[in-house]
Amino acid sequence: MNDDRQKRNVMTRKEYLLKQKKQGMHLMGVFPAQYPKEILWAMNVVPAEIWDPPLQTTAASAHLQSYICSVVQSGLELVLQGKTDILDAFLFPHTCDSIQNMASVIFDYIGTQKPCYFFYHPKAPYGASAREFYRQQLRELAENLSSQFGPLDPNVLKEKVEQGQYIARLLEDLYQLRAQNRLDLNNVAFYELIRRGEYLFPDAWAPELEKHVKQQKEAGKESSIPILLSGVLPNPAELLKLLDELGVLVAHDDLLNGSRRLLIPGNDFKDPFEQLTESYFAMPPCSTRGSSVERRRDYLLRLVETTGARGVLFNIVKFCEPEWFDIPNLQESLKERGIPSLVLDTELNQGLSGQLSTRAEAFIETLNKV
Repeated sequence: MNDDRQKRNVMTRKEYLLKQKKQGMHLMGVFPAQYPKEILWAMNVVPAEIWDPPLQTTAASAHLQSYICSVVQSGLELVLQGKTDILDAFLFPHTCDSIQNMASVIFDYIGTQKPCYFFYHPKAPYGASAREFYRQQLRELAENLSSQFGPLDPNVLKEKVEQGQYIARLLEDLYQLRAQNRLDLNNVAFYELIRRGEYLFPDAWAPELEKHVKQQKEAGKESSIPILLSGVLPNPAELLKLLDELGVLVAHDDLLNGSRRLLIPGNDFKDPFEQLTESYFAMPPCSTRGSSVERRRDYLLRLVETTGARGVLFNIVKFCEPEWFDIPNLQESLKERGIPSLVLDTELNQGLSGQLSTRAEAFIETLNKV
């Protein structure tokens, strides 16, 4: 545990998961990104999302093409190095072709002894058939999981769906306070809080979110430079630290593990599967769900308008095909409206090079003149 965590008495991800395991909870390794975590919660399964484990990739390259993104490389490496032994199973959502190919490598070729589950969410454009397909996938996942974790109690599921909706409202409040610079959290601390939802059970995460909502402060200095951050995840950490040092406020984001997964609190459906379905289709647009570039453009423009952001910083993981399909058109649309943008192409766990730091600093300097 590093010094910062010791001061705040915060357990690491591994420490937390080991504690849950000792208390009788099941652990599910989940690869990014969209999945119905409420079903897992209702079965006493703790979802442990696998995004950017801090390890050096050595063995995974023998199973993957050299142009596969580092999210997939790191995830496979974690499995090959035997660092997932505490997990009871894996869940593979249909996020992109690379995630699906990794699922095949792990399930069909490596032959892991752990059960593997799959979740296929529909891609846009959406219609009535897509909603029916999603509801069917939800029920099928619950049925498949029941053979290992026991039958799903509908009442418990309804409770967890309501808890998920409550957490969604807390996150919505936090993002609004963030845009107003009324949170006592810098960029690093804010995204550390958001990312704790990748492995904390809701009973532990909700109180943390509540605490920060209640600890709001007066609006920050006008000198803070508000920007939007877009991409897959706020990586590398050095980028957030640099933005803090430069007096930049990430007022909102278009991140796959950030606002793109924000549930939209809606009507109180009697059927929890119906609630999960409506929540999924109401989420912000995302390249991994096949959303059109036009919808993402409109979403970004709306965030710029509501937050007063002066520019958009795209921090993209190398070889992330869904993102790179959208970026050129998004940048062009922003340029047409006079909104500056910058694309940084980075690898997981490799820090921020001097060249990328210089480009980011130069970009922020231009925003001072906007």
